[in-house]
Amino acid sequence: MGEPTPSQTPRFARLTEDFEATLERLETAPRFSKFNHQSQLLARARKLLSDPAGIAALYAHAGRFDAAGVFLGGDWYDPADLQPGLAGSTLRAGGANATLECLSELRLLAIAQGECRSASMDAAGARSFLEQVLAANLDLLFPVATEETREADPAIGERVRTLFEFILERIGAATILNALVIEVERVLLQRPIMIQRAEALLRAADRATAELPEDDAAATRARAWIHALKGPSRLSRAGSRDDYVAALAALDTNALAEEAQTFGDAMARTGLVSAQHADLLCHLVDRAPELVGPALALNAVGKVSLGAHQTLISELIQFAIRRETARSIYGLSKLLEQGMTFIRPVLPGLRRLMVLAINPEVAATLREASEWTDPPDANVLLLAGTLSVLGQPRGVDQGLNPTCQSARAISLWAQNDVGYLLELIAYAARENDLVLQFEGLNIRASELTFGLATELHTELDPVSLLLTPHLDRIYMEMSRHTIGRIGDGHRWVNPELHGWWVHRGFGELIDTATGTVTRCDDFIRDFHAAYHPLYNGGRDLVYAQPCGIATTNHQGALVGWHAISIQRVAFDPAGEWRVYFFNPNRDKEQNWGQGIVTSTHDHGELEGESSLPFEQFLARVYVFHYKTRETGDPARIPADAVARVRRRIADSWAADMPWNDEQPVDIDAAGDKA
Repeated sequence: MGEPTPSQTPRFARLTEDFEATLERLETAPRFSKFNHQSQLLARARKLLSDPAGIAALYAHAGRFDAAGVFLGGDWYDPADLQPGLAGSTLRAGGANATLECLSELRLLAIAQGECRSASMDAAGARSFLEQVLAANLDLLFPVATEETREADPAIGERVRTLFEFILERIGAATILNALVIEVERVLLQRPIMIQRAEALLRAADRATAELPEDDAAATRARAWIHALKGPSRLSRAGSRDDYVAALAALDTNALAEEAQTFGDAMARTGLVSAQHADLLCHLVDRAPELVGPALALNAVGKVSLGAHQTLISELIQFAIRRETARSIYGLSKLLEQGMTFIRPVLPGLRRLMVLAINPEVAATLREASEWTDPPDANVLLLAGTLSVLGQPRGVDQGLNPTCQSARAISLWAQNDVGYLLELIAYAARENDLVLQFEGLNIRASELTFGLATELHTELDPVSLLLTPHLDRIYMEMSRHTIGRIGDGHRWVNPELHGWWVHRGFGELIDTATGTVTRCDDFIRDFHAAYHPLYNGGRDLVYAQPCGIATTNHQGALVGWHAISIQRVAFDPAGEWRVYFFNPNRDKEQNWGQGIVTSTHDHGELEGESSLPFEQFLARVYVFHYKTRETGDPARIPADAVARVRRRIADSWAADMPWNDEQPVDIDAAGDKA
């Protein structure tokens, strides 16, 4: 016999009985004493909200909530007064109000399902309310990995997700199909490497389309995305894998060319890759290599790259591209389009991964973290993952781990020093270890015991899964070596961790010894002089640079310190100066309060970039690197621009910090090496 389900355990039975008894006491209590029983009922309901069986038990009594007085004297008393736009923030906050909100949603579900009646809301109104709540809070139903959610209590998120799944199962996903598709589009425009959340959204959308007629507009829109994931062509969706492989062999040249074009177009349009794409690509390598380019949707540079290295690219495809690793086809396409095959270490470094003797523990980790029951060999997984990282350097993310430094390092190496990254990948895979230097001292990860991540969440791309544990410990050890120095330790750690191309000039806003905001106006002027083309002599950024920001929630309150990289500063299509940056959070489109909402598309962003208007971005910066010999005159920065940024800082994340605008001791680092 298997393990008992939650509803079969003695503890669950006690919790249910306790809730029912408390509800009965609330029902019979006089109005003036109901408050005490309400508090007891909420405490018991909260325990039952932790699993689906508990929610089902609560739902069984939802029709009694109003008459019993569960909502008496509070904002939830009359369903007609409820506002769906407020539900999400209440649920995120946790506490008694979140429990009340959950019980209110169950009451509305009972009304919507015709299992009870309300004098102020009919079934259609209750259903509409729930649809609006679900559509507006898809990040709670399909959780998002960001700094804010990572810092939040995971139990709160799990309760809400379980509740929303319970509701969605009963009212159907068709009611929120448009919202699902919009969210898929929003996520995939960022072109992440890890797309599990987008796939979950599309699975829900696929179920929803089954409930709708063939000509429904929302269903038609959804199917375009679903087909990109499940098979873009009719032939690829017609039967089993064996059927498709056999059908490919029977196609003539024109039909095969059409198939290649269909797959390439779908991938380029959506960023999605179907498992059948791997079958097609391997077939083309063997039978029609001239169609590999269209199947990869290559631009002019990509076609030249493929033509110059066709034999080796074919070997990489045959070795690494399987149904299980089909996602890396997109990375391979982008790698070719960026001309990375002409960087001397790239192709030899990739080919080495085909024959590398991978450490058994590393191999086991890579295979266990795979979503597949019978995953490919570790060399296949690692090479495929490397193709993704090199092709999508801004698609790397930290997942649910507090390892933004490590994710940023991998992204920066993939952009600035790809040969070095390939060396690190090979060394770590072979040795299950990593050695980096800090000011001439070797730091070996295997000799260190801790990093920021006490337990690594393994939903990461293979390269990040391989390198992050080592980089995390090394970063912490480098930081330890800066203890006792005057100033923020990132001044010394970032150049040593990331590479020689990190500029040695360093701006810092906070006195680390006292937590005091220091020389704010000068900090703002210095950042303008270093990065704004109107004030730095029109200089473009050659190498993406590490930068530290204060992350804030939608109210502008401080969440924590976060490592990002500045990619470039440029005019956007509307003629506004913007900072384009890499954020290692999985979802890069975020609301940081004060009207600061990071953009990921429509403002000139490259794939995987976030962007903000220059002043909005600067209002969240607390440390940055710059090239000391290539800056403008800080005195030229307009006083009103300085005042605007200062006000944003003072009114948000630094509102509760002490301020000191006096000139500190000069601690400038040595001159630039670059």
